[in-house]
Parts: sequence; structure tokens; C-alpha cells
Amino acid sequence: MRPSRDVDPSHAGYLRARPALHTGFDRRSLHLTMRDGVRIAVDVCLPSGARGRLPTIVRQTRYLRRFAVHPLLRPLLPAATLDPMNAPMRALFTSRGYAWVDVDARGSGASFGERPCPWWLDGEVADGREIVEWIVGQPWSNGLVGSTGVSYEGTTAEFLATVGHPAVRAVAPRFSLFDVYTDVAFPGGLHNAYFTHAWETANAALDRNDPGVMVALIYALQAYGAFDPALVRRLDHPALRAAVARVVTAGLAGVARVDDDQSGEALAAALRSHAENYSTHAGAVHVTFRDDAPPDAPVPGQGSDFFSPHTYVDRVRDVAVLGYGGWFDGAYASSAIRRFEALSARGVDARLLVGPWIHGGQLDLDPGAPGPAAQFDHAAELLRFFDPHLVPERRGEDATPRVRTWELGEGGFHSHDVWPPPETTTRVLHLDAAGHLRDAPTEGTRTADVARTTGAGPRSRYRTLLCPFLHADGSGATGTDAFTFESAPLSDLTVAGHPVLVLHLASSEPDDAVFAYLEDVDPLGRARLVSEGGLRTLHRTSLTTDARGLPRVHATFLRADALRLAPDEPATHCLELLPLHLRVRPGHRLRLRLTGADVDHFTTPPGPSTVRWRIDVGRSRLLLPVVPR
Repeated sequence: MRPSRDVDPSHAGYLRARPALHTGFDRRSLHLTMRDGVRIAVDVCLPSGARGRLPTIVRQTRYLRRFAVHPLLRPLLPAATLDPMNAPMRALFTSRGYAWVDVDARGSGASFGERPCPWWLDGEVADGREIVEWIVGQPWSNGLVGSTGVSYEGTTAEFLATVGHPAVRAVAPRFSLFDVYTDVAFPGGLHNAYFTHAWETANAALDRNDPGVMVALIYALQAYGAFDPALVRRLDHPALRAAVARVVTAGLAGVARVDDDQSGEALAAALRSHAENYSTHAGAVHVTFRDDAPPDAPVPGQGSDFFSPHTYVDRVRDVAVLGYGGWFDGAYASSAIRRFEALSARGVDARLLVGPWIHGGQLDLDPGAPGPAAQFDHAAELLRFFDPHLVPERRGEDATPRVRTWELGEGGFHSHDVWPPPETTTRVLHLDAAGHLRDAPTEGTRTADVARTTGAGPRSRYRTLLCPFLHADGSGATGTDAFTFESAPLSDLTVAGHPVLVLHLASSEPDDAVFAYLEDVDPLGRARLVSEGGLRTLHRTSLTTDARGLPRVHATFLRADALRLAPDEPATHCLELLPLHLRVRPGHRLRLRLTGADVDHFTTPPGPSTVRWRIDVGRSRLLLPVVPR
């Protein structure tokens, strides 16, 4: 396998100009008492031998701030093995004179309290403000605080930007959602039940202080990406996974206690307080529309928007935000783009970085030259972003581009002031009855029986949300495509933005699902999945354009805007596929595959196992955002 090309040479230059000041750090762990008496566990890491006042990075996590490792295993399990995404950052930042604070979010780890929902405003979000207030009151603090994290903790960083504390100057939500409903729980209005169930199962295990369940899940998903999925599926037996979980939990021994809890009594009491944590999956099974509230929700009448960052974007003021994602990271590249657009529209100092990565940025899946291990120095990138905001003597030295995206197939980052690039236009590819994508429109229809038993397989971008080491190449799909449309060999072009499928469809089931997959096919017929999108046709969509004239899909996903169709009634549906930045090389083709289900991830709407589709190809088209080469 060729090495990854995503290394950024400027990182090494920045680190040379910003040499290490300290070797190692000193950690102490304690409980902080919040306004309502709930005690929150924090680790404070200060550079060894540091003097003077330090800027601080806060990471609030729901996934245990630190493992307690069995004494016999400590020499074999360095921090980078147990925490590959955060340990290198903690080491780099403390070496450059930062304090680093890790927090067990309320209702998790060694912290007390309950969790009525993720990112509870009156709970862990408000706790974040109090923790910042505590930090700036310490003799080692310079009064300036930033926050970052991956996935869940990326969202806690984003919420910290909304609390209005003057010390919070910069946050970097990485590989994290922006809209809970569309980005992870219900993309296209379809329940991502695989994720919500697996995620909640792992969280419940952590709340019991049984981390082996989550680690065993990660190992199983990693195996699906590294080996033959059919073989792994036979080995991935619940009993075997449970045995692995028991061994891992015995070795890791759960979450680390705070320093003054030598007996473990405080940890035991904290774990008991987690028993009433609400299951978001149990609530999600009762949700169809964005404004649906689960009947048993602990915060009555509140749906996913209640704990979604996009709802509170107008509260972000005087805080720089670096949104960070990967093209193969579920729908989170779209999250980063939407965050950048929303904040920029409000005058916030917003930045956007999207690379060739899966969740967490550990793997580079650029189809042009995939290398399993990404070479991009995420820690150096973040240091370069935070320094001008948190280190007074480096103010004004900002070198972080406003927009930087990796062009798949070409290999390299491109910097712009806007996204998509300013020269982007729309190319229309029309569907035809013979299964082609054509520049000129045609008339006709295509009809077929569509099985609702197909699946995307385990090597999907949505499963990387649970495993940062899964090769999400899109291979291993099961079942047969309902329809396929393929272009002629294309000249050299770049696709940059969200492709949009406009599909004029009549289905025998008015509440149906459509899944669209876009592939880059080389002259030898080898296909690579580059984008995808889905829609539950119960949700009304319409085609709009943005201020630059580029196509956008409008959908509220509200109950009042539902599209109530009769069987076989035609309607035009608009599917916004996930964004990408891709060079389509000369002689390559684009292939559009349509299916009626993804049983490996999404709940299928109620109805028979087979439905009848009729597509009016003359009124259907694929809109590609393209950049001239």
C-alpha cells in the first residue's frame, strides 16, 4: 500500500518555529462541585516545570476522560495506544506551554449526575461554563480558554462557544455533528437505527463502568474493514464479543478515580447516579419528524433540536471556530460545511477543514492513493489554530486558511475563502431510459420491482462513526440495485460541493425510501463510492438555489410539511448527496446507483418487502457542482 499523501509540510515548519518548552506534564485529578451540588471529575495536566500563566484547552467527554489500567498492563499500554486521538495532542500542547483539562461530562465516567439527553443545556453545557470559570480562577491560568474534541466531545466544544464566557476565545469541533436530526440520527428523514442502537449500547456499558463493550465493538468494526467481511461476520458472534469485552474491562479496570478517592466509594456512588440515564435510541424509535418528541422524554416536549448545535448558532459570538471533518466520515463533512456557512453568515470568525479521512482523521481513504495511516499532523494543525487566540504574544500570527479542502483523486489541499470554490458552476446530467447519464435531456420512463432488503454492508462511512479505524470503502453491499445510470467517459473535471439528485418517482408505497450512491468508475471498470444520500419520501423536498445560483435542497422534516401521497402517485423528490471534492480523471465515468433500502443501517418504512417504482427519466437529473480545470 502506498503511503498517505495527506502530510502537510507546513506543520513541521510551524513546530520548528514553536519549539517545545517542556518535557512531559503533571496530572492531578479532582472533583469540581457545580451550582446544584453535582460533582464533576476533571484531570488537570500542567507542563512539568511550568512557571507563569498558561492558556488552557478543555476537552469534555462522554467516553471516559481516562482509563484506569491494570498495574501489570501499564508498561504495555502507553497513552497513545489507549487514546490515539487525544494523547498526542495533550503531549504537544503541554510541551508548548498549555494546560490541558479533561472532563467526564455530567452523568458519565467518574462524574455524578444524570443525563436526560445528550448535551443537556442545564446540565453539562452549563457545567462547561462553570469549569471555565474555575480554570480562569487558578493561579496557573492566563484567563484564555479553548476547547476541542472528536465526535461527541467535538459537540461539547461547540456548545462551549455558546455559553458566553469571555475567556472562551476559540473552539475546534472535529468530526462532529451540527444538526442531530439530519447529520446522524435521521439523515434524509431515515432513522439510522444501527448507529443509535450501537451507540446507546456502548454508552450504557460505559455507565456501568464496563468499557470492554465499546472496545470490543471498535475491534469488531475494525476487523470488518481489514479482512473479508463475510469471514468476519461469521466470527463476530455475540458470545465471542462478550468474552473480548470481559477481558478488556479486566485489563482497563474502567474509568480512573479522582486522586482523593482511594477507597473507590466516590466512584461507586457516581456510577449509581448514572442508572437513570435516558436512552436516546429508545426515544428515537418513536420519532419520524424533526419536531417529534419521544413520549417518555425526560425533558417533556423536546425533540432532537433541543440538544442540537445548529439551534443555538446565534449564541456564538467573539469565538473563533474551526470546523473539521473528513469526506468519508458519515455525514460529518456536511456538518462542518453547514457550520461554516451558518457562522460565516453571522460574522463569526469561522474556518473549514475537510480532508480525505474517516471519523477521527486516523485513516486516509483518498481513492487516488489510499494509505491506511493518515500522515496529517492534527495536533500541529490545532496548535496553529489556537495559538493566535490563546497565546497573547502570538496574537496576529494567524496562519490558518479560511477554507481548506482535500481534492480526492488529485491529492492535495486547496485553500479558498468560500465553499464551494468561487468558480463552481452546475453541470446537469440527465437520466435516460437506457440507463445513461447524458448531457442532453430525453423522454421516457423506467419501471422495476424494488427489493427493500438491500444493504450498504459493514464497510460504510456511517459505521466509522463508531470506529476510527474502519476502512469505509463502501464495498460489501448486499442485494441488487434497483436502477443504475452511467455516464460516457468524461473529460477532466472536478466535482466540488453537494451533488443533487432530482428524481421524479411514482412508487406503489407512498411512504418509501430512496438511496442514491455515486461512484467514480475507472477505465478498467473499477468503481469507488464517492458520495451517497437517502430520503424517506414522506418528507417534502424542493429545489432551491443559494446566493451564488448553486442548487440546494430545502426540506424542513417537520410534521406539518409531510408529503402525503397516494399509491403510485408521481412526485418530484430532491436528494442532496453528501459533499465531496473529487477530480474525475479523463476516461473515468460517473455511475449513479439507486436502491430502495439500506437494512444494514436505516429502518425501512413500513410496508411490503418489494415495491414498484416508475421513474420519469425526462424529469429526473443529477446536478453536479463542477470546477473547470
